[in-house]
Amino acid sequence: MTLTIANLSAGYGRTNVLQDVTVSNIPPGAFVGLIGPNAAGKSTLFKTIAGLITPTKGTLTIAGEDVTQLGRKDRAKRVAYMPQAYGCNALLSVFESVLLALKQTTGWRVNNDNLDRVSDTLHALGLSHLANRGVADLSGGQAQMVAVAQTIVRAPDVILLDEPTSALDLHHQLSILTSVRNEMDRKKPVVMAALHDLNLAAKFCDRLVLLRDGAILADGKPEHILALPQIEETYRVLTDLERTQRNVLYVDARLAHQGTAGPTHH
Repeated sequence: MTLTIANLSAGYGRTNVLQDVTVSNIPPGAFVGLIGPNAAGKSTLFKTIAGLITPTKGTLTIAGEDVTQLGRKDRAKRVAYMPQAYGCNALLSVFESVLLALKQTTGWRVNNDNLDRVSDTLHALGLSHLANRGVADLSGGQAQMVAVAQTIVRAPDVILLDEPTSALDLHHQLSILTSVRNEMDRKKPVVMAALHDLNLAAKFCDRLVLLRDGAILADGKPEHILALPQIEETYRVLTDLERTQRNVLYVDARLAHQGTAGPTHH
């Protein structure tokens, strides 16, 4: 189920935020990291893909089908979106909240297949032990994991995660992204995640898209994108791109002091 975004422009009212955004041929099972500074247009892009914002021009195709022509319910079956602020009903248990998310796209009658899918999703994300716990009793990291479960339980073609690791400690950051990566290996959706931490993006993503001022500056493999001078220019830092002993890309960033001649690369 290849995803292609072609010449997409969108915004709010008369304010255009995205300008001719094109991200071509994202194959099933790909993990694309959307990187860029605050107000770059990452959330607007996700909302447009999810159908919450109507584009002023351009197309979004999944397996060749223009999903902008689908109704909201049909669109929600194909694309699942987890926004930055993802609320769960505090009166429900973890199992009930994930089941509710599933039923929003399948109709309200519950069958054994629905229950099995929720159980399978919770098991895959390491959340089975929390199934009967009240959502209100969860820690921030646990609640974020449940939000991920609510997103992927629908088994969509495309999963959009808007800053899924924000405000989480290192353990929960790694736990969420590892779980998402494992789910991708199992079911092969396209996953796009907006990430501020370039090292997490380098560690987990197959492809990075650098967005600034609503336009795509670069698109490619992490080792290529993170070595570009546009990274330093966009984030207003100096960087060195290195590899750890485990052969994982690592971005060593520092502030540019006054009088520094300019970007340096190694």
